[in-house]
Amino acid sequence: MGKLIKSYGCFLAVAMFSLVLLVGNSRDVLAAYEGGDVSNGGTITGTVKLVGDVPDASTLKVDKDQATCGHDDLPSEALMVSGDSSLQNAVVSITNISKGKKFAGGTPAIDQKGCVFRPHVAMIPQGSSIELLNSDDVMHNLHSWSMKNTAFNEGVAAHGNISKTFEFPETVKVTCDVHKWMTSWLIVQANPYYAITDANGKYKLEGVPAGTYTVQAWQESLGNATQEVTVAAGGEAKADFELEKKEKKRRERKKH
Repeated sequence: MGKLIKSYGCFLAVAMFSLVLLVGNSRDVLAAYEGGDVSNGGTITGTVKLVGDVPDASTLKVDKDQATCGHDDLPSEALMVSGDSSLQNAVVSITNISKGKKFAGGTPAIDQKGCVFRPHVAMIPQGSSIELLNSDDVMHNLHSWSMKNTAFNEGVAAHGNISKTFEFPETVKVTCDVHKWMTSWLIVQANPYYAITDANGKYKLEGVPAGTYTVQAWQESLGNATQEVTVAAGGEAKADFELEKKEKKRRERKKH
């Protein structure tokens, strides 16, 4: 009798666990973005700027394969600021929209050319693939840093390429283990409402259904900021962002 009760208890535990998985998977399906036609959609425009003093431009030390990579230090793209403090390569996106326009595609490829990733910031829809190219005469070793998507760390021969698929929305850092100064960012998006700011810090999100949304601006060195934006049918909403460089906290030495 005791064995029967124990077996029944195990059966119930397995059944409950299966039910939890089923409910969880159903929620994922329900939460999926639905793309279609948008009638009389609005736009969100604005600029992203740096708050505070503009730091001096930094450079990257080129210390390997100089016949291909060059002998001069390279300008860093980690913080690109114009004269009026506008930020280039900031990513602006709507974070809480479940239905709207169809995806129009993303960045088709990231190239390694002159031992620099091009573009520095790339964007693709979740579930899609991107070509990772090597236009240089030397081998590069691509190393991705991610939490949700499967990370990879593999070499790409001179003038070779590999293709990778990213299933989950996430910001993925990609580096080269051979040339330590090389860094790029791949933004995997759950919806098509995203833009990368231009040299003047400007962006534009089009075809937005009427409603109130959370809009986020992200920059690799400054983090992110959000604000609520209401879009009227056929109207234009304004959302400007200011990002501030955070000071590193100094560790206080413990007194003995």
